[in-house]
Amino acid sequence: MKSLFRNSLFCLFTACLTAACNENTVYHSYQSLPDNGWGKSDTLSFFVPITDSLPPTLRLFAEVRNRTDYPYQDLHLFISQNLQDSTVWRTDTIAIHLTDSTGRWFGKGWGSVYQSETFIRSVRPLHPGNYTFKVVSGMKDDILQGINDVGIRISR
Repeated sequence: MKSLFRNSLFCLFTACLTAACNENTVYHSYQSLPDNGWGKSDTLSFFVPITDSLPPTLRLFAEVRNRTDYPYQDLHLFISQNLQDSTVWRTDTIAIHLTDSTGRWFGKGWGSVYQSETFIRSVRPLHPGNYTFKVVSGMKDDILQGINDVGIRISR
């Protein structure tokens, strides 16, 4: 009985903590990649509505879900966004480190899939509006194997 009560309290605490963490999330979305790989010229587009009348400073993150057959230690991405001014594009080159030098995966994993994230930057939009993120592979491969999903997360 004590064990059931303790487990219930733990589940309730975890649910409350998760809800509190998600309260600051403004946008979070993934796009799945084809099983046959991510083409070098394939662009992933994320459309982000910012509705606050006075937009706060936002923290931008890139997220990746990769399989254990991904052939490299890191993943380079070109991420373009127009958050500060809808007419001006800013491109960042991001490196997400997926393994250490021995090949041990850094991300959180289950089965043969691991999820990793990296901070991009903080920005403050000038006004509410619809903004866009464009993500392109920065790797040399014409078809990049081993990546399942790429995502963007924005939090306050």
